[in-house]
Parts: sequence; structure tokens; C-alpha cells
Amino acid sequence: MNKNFSKAEKSLIETDPKLGKVIENNGHLQFSIKKIDPFNELVNIVISQFISTKAAKGIKEKMLKQLNEESFKILSFKNLTVSQIKSLGLSKNKAKSIKSLVLFFSQNPNSKNLYRLSEEERYDNLIKIFGIGKWSIEMFEMFCVRNKNIFSSGDAAIRVAMEELKMVKKTSDFEKYDKYAKKWDPYKTIACLHLWHFIES
Repeated sequence: MNKNFSKAEKSLIETDPKLGKVIENNGHLQFSIKKIDPFNELVNIVISQFISTKAAKGIKEKMLKQLNEESFKILSFKNLTVSQIKSLGLSKNKAKSIKSLVLFFSQNPNSKNLYRLSEEERYDNLIKIFGIGKWSIEMFEMFCVRNKNIFSSGDAAIRVAMEELKMVKKTSDFEKYDKYAKKWDPYKTIACLHLWHFIES
């Protein structure tokens, strides 16, 4: 076994031979523990909804260029209408979602409070925002809160990877994917990273 693998990766290799082969082929994948700006991350997540990683990256870069910013800030959108946000290259619903995020963070200026809440409390707060659903919150937990034990059966790429690896049969209910992922506890997020890398490569 590669000595550069993290404790989480070594555990997953030992726990699940199917995933283990993927991890050994991928090599070590870095999972940052640095918490980042919640507003910027949620805007990125909204942009990424229902489209490929490549398409989302292109839209994000175009938007930041038009806003003349290096990251998404509340002030960038505060005085824009939904139509103006839409004109940056988004659907109307995604523009409405970003406007709802601006309202949420403006009403809750100490955004770091989100980190102090429990996972359940964060979910209850974020699910009230227009356009923020279960998948979006799971991505937020993974890439903003840096929770190592999140699995998203709602993510199409993860499901495709699990099907190709013969972990779950195609057209199975989401519960089957969730059930299989239980063996990855407490490192479900790390497993997801490797499944995404498997699909993208």
C-alpha cells in the first residue's frame, strides 16, 4: 500500500476492496481542512447545479470577470436585480437563488455562526433558501464545512461511478446507494472524492 495514503484512504482500502482498487489507481487525493467563505462556496454550488464541472467552471470564470472580482462577494450582487444576475450567464432560478443567498447572509452577517451549528441545524437554516436543496447542502458540508463523512446519493456522477464499479445495480433506488456507502463511515466524503476522480479520469 502507498505510504502516502491518508489514514482515511487506508481505512477505505481495507474496508471496501472495490473502492480500494479505485483509490490505489487514483493515488492520494488531498482533502483540505481549511474552512472557506460560506457565501462564495454556496454561489459556486448554485452555479454547479445540474451541469458538468467543466461547464460550471466556465460560467464561474465568466461571471467573476464581469464582476471584476476574484471570488463571489455579497456586495457584488447586493444592488443587482434577478434579471441582471441572470444576464451574467445563469438561469432565472439560479439568479433567484443567488439573490436569496444575498438576503440570507445580509440578515445573518456573522456567517461563521454556520460553522458553530450542528449539521442538522445548518441543514434547517440552509434548506429555507430558495434553490438550496439536499444536494447543495451536502456539497456545502463537504467543501465548506469540510465534513469528512458526507455521502450524496443525489449526485449523478457518484451514482454512475458506483454502477460502473458494480457496487450498485443501475436504476436502483437511492436508498441502495446510501446503504452501500455506510461501509465508508466515517470517511464517506473521501470516498466520494475518489469516485468523482474515477469518473473524471
